[in-house]
Amino acid sequence: MTVRRLAPPAALAAALLLACGCSVSTTGAVRNGQPATGVQPGTRLYFLDQHGIRLAIRPTAQREDLQQTLNTLLAGPDQSEQRQGLYSELPVKGRVEATATPGVVTLRLSWPAASLSAPTIQQLVCTTEDAPTTGPVPKVAIVSSDAPSAIQQQCDLHRTG
Repeated sequence: MTVRRLAPPAALAAALLLACGCSVSTTGAVRNGQPATGVQPGTRLYFLDQHGIRLAIRPTAQREDLQQTLNTLLAGPDQSEQRQGLYSELPVKGRVEATATPGVVTLRLSWPAASLSAPTIQQLVCTTEDAPTTGPVPKVAIVSSDAPSAIQQQCDLHRTG
């Protein structure tokens, strides 16, 4: 019988592999708190603060649909959100009409898009991407009186690449 000696890195890897499996206890499930449920219920809105854009979740029994979510965003932050330093630069008297097609949500603004800052546009886009829709996260297209051709936007906070 021939005994082969393992090279030092292979021997170390083998020893680590054996050590990792030796100390795992078999306690089973440990109950501690509520089970994970995925997306936190409530309306997900993006407002601005001194550092940029920030998510605010308004607790509700069920999430609002896309148009309701945008209407809530346009109403601005509530008193609690304002105390946290959140604000909005969206026009108070403005309207946004959302039209969803597979993979794309078109936002028709009642004011010129050029009047909005980049962070304000991000409020709309991030809120739209987080609103309940069917299928994967939609692409967002913005249409307004000064931009009749749809301008594609993506939430900077959700950007993966």
